Parts: sequence; structure tokens; C-alpha cells
Amino acid sequence: MTAAHAHAHPHRDGADVVAASPEGAQDLARVIDFVDAHSNRYGSAPEPRFYLSGADIHERVELTQELFTVLKAAADELSKGRSISILAREQEISTQQAADLLGLSRPTVVKLIEDGELAATVPGRSRRKLRLADVLKYRDLLHARRTEFISDSSEEFYDVGEHPEKVAESLEKARRAR
Repeated sequence: MTAAHAHAHPHRDGADVVAASPEGAQDLARVIDFVDAHSNRYGSAPEPRFYLSGADIHERVELTQELFTVLKAAADELSKGRSISILAREQEISTQQAADLLGLSRPTVVKLIEDGELAATVPGRSRRKLRLADVLKYRDLLHARRTEFISDSSEEFYDVGEHPEKVAESLEKARRAR
């Protein structure tokens, strides 16, 4: 479907709504027929691959399954004369999923939320949800902190190795710091 066969206009919620023109219906039907024929011919295995092509024969990129699903649904709705809009949302994960990503226990993640180190929302009554982007950013922060700690500790213990009498003093200092 070409740009001449579709038009976009802003919706009251700020999202662009795309509607097919009557001239584009035939192009949309060909897309739907192609996808359906491909699915009927190959089934679920092997995994189908779809590409977005540019003007040059060598310009192409493989579409992800998620993007393919969105495009197929959009083409299907447009072919029925309906308008579509896409609403972007942050991906949310559970406290257990966050714990798995961070290499921590779920209770530790809950404590981080309660201490304000990690942001979370409670969309229902009891289950906390965290933005995936926030968890990944915190994971990078943890990695940087651990790297800094290891670097500082190795320098400190290098100095201790030259002065064995400082071992007991350093161990006591570390115990008090906990």
C-alpha cells in the first residue's frame, strides 16, 4: 500500500490514526492473501521470516515477530475499512522477573522498592510492577558499584599484603561497616 492509499490524522488521545483509502483496499487484500497463503503453506515450522525492502534490491531488513504481528493486524483492520492507532507503553515486569534479571532474591527487590531505590507501581491491589527500562538501568548501576568495590578492595588488600599487621585492622573495619 502506498502513501497515496492511506492517510493519517491525529486522534484526541494524541496518537496518529491511519485509515485506508478505498483505492488501497486491493493492495491490503494482496498483503492479507500473501500472509494467509504463506501460513497455510508452511504452517508454524519453520518459523516464517518477513522483510521490509527498500528501493535498492540489497536494502532489506528482517522484521521481528512482534513487528510482523502488528503489521498483519494493521493490514487486516485497514482492509476491513477500519482505522487503526498504535499506543506505545512501557514494558512492565513482576518483582520476581526483576529479581531474576538483577540476580537478587524477590524479597530484596521488594526492599529496594520500599527503600525507594527502585520505582514500582501497583496497578491492582497487591502485585507490584516495575518498568523493564528502570530495572535494566538499576542492573547497570549495580554492575558499576560492584566493579568499583572490587577495584577499591583489590587496592586495599594489595596494601595489606605488604603490611600483615593491617589484616586484623582491615577485617575489623569491614565488620563494623556492615
